[in-house]
Amino acid sequence: MKKPISVLLSSVIALSLVSACSSQQTAAPAAPGTGGGANTENQQGSAAPAGFVPTKDIEFVVPYSPGGGSDINARTLAQVMKNEKLVDKNIMIVNKPGGTGAIGNAYTFSKKGDAHTIMTWVSGQQAATVVNNAQVTLKDLTPIATLAVDSFLVLVKASSPYKTFDDLVQAAKANPEKITIGGAGATQEDYLIYHMINKHAGAKLKYVTFNSGGEAMTALMGGHIDVVSSNPNEVIAQIEAGELRALATTSEERLSSPLDNIPSFKDVGYPEIQLTQFRAVAGPPDMPKEAVKYWEEVFKKVSESKDWQENYIKKNHLKSEYKNAEESKAYFEEALNLYLEIHKEAGTIK
Repeated sequence: MKKPISVLLSSVIALSLVSACSSQQTAAPAAPGTGGGANTENQQGSAAPAGFVPTKDIEFVVPYSPGGGSDINARTLAQVMKNEKLVDKNIMIVNKPGGTGAIGNAYTFSKKGDAHTIMTWVSGQQAATVVNNAQVTLKDLTPIATLAVDSFLVLVKASSPYKTFDDLVQAAKANPEKITIGGAGATQEDYLIYHMINKHAGAKLKYVTFNSGGEAMTALMGGHIDVVSSNPNEVIAQIEAGELRALATTSEERLSSPLDNIPSFKDVGYPEIQLTQFRAVAGPPDMPKEAVKYWEEVFKKVSESKDWQENYIKKNHLKSEYKNAEESKAYFEEALNLYLEIHKEAGTIK
């Protein structure tokens, strides 16, 4: 890989002050090119010379199930916006899981021109739109802001015989296709990590597909597979409890304490194995410029707040990295190209 990819599942943050809901709408979202009605209120807001101010509750779409990295991210963002009094309306978390983000992407697309709908946007989610040949891709949505960069840990059970990453590699070489690594499928980061380990370390791991990263973790804990990869915030409790052992991190440098004893892949001799994941926010197509500017400023203030830095960035071992809408658009495109480069190597796309 040419350079680190600036691109985060199973503990749930209990944020009781944030209003959350799982939408059960069954109407199919409009496909790109078929249009979608912006309501009168949004059209009036986009034309207001004084700029945009929310006039109703905000839908914050999470295209994944409750409890995952994107869900935790959205609920924390909503809580910080409430704590810092940045948005004077309720922020409703709307989980739209399915299709590796495609269901949530399509739902957000259907809100064309709506300044009151925003969505979590992450590296694997946008790469999956290309791998799966989905109808809604980056070009169909509105980049708003980037807030953080997440990484991944390669993990085994604490009782595993593999004490180091080299132990795992040597065993995988001696027993081709016998040592298993689980994940949520070929569109996911865990598959790319599996590919890079086999390619750059010469290992012979076997990939086992599950319906979700959570299912893969359950299989690991049950002794049905040998290895998984996961974002730090999803497994730190199990690491500290002595249930899991992290063999390496895909970040360029080591993570902060108490995970600073985990080597990076560069530390163990494989600097090519790097994969990071941006955590960002996007909106529907044709979001009014005044609304984009409003949300840019809101998320900039979130990023600068002590609440966000202490209770999300530091707590979950991410790197804080704010980018506005224009910067994020270029950043998303660069990250997408780098992800697709690995996908091509792995044979998931041509």
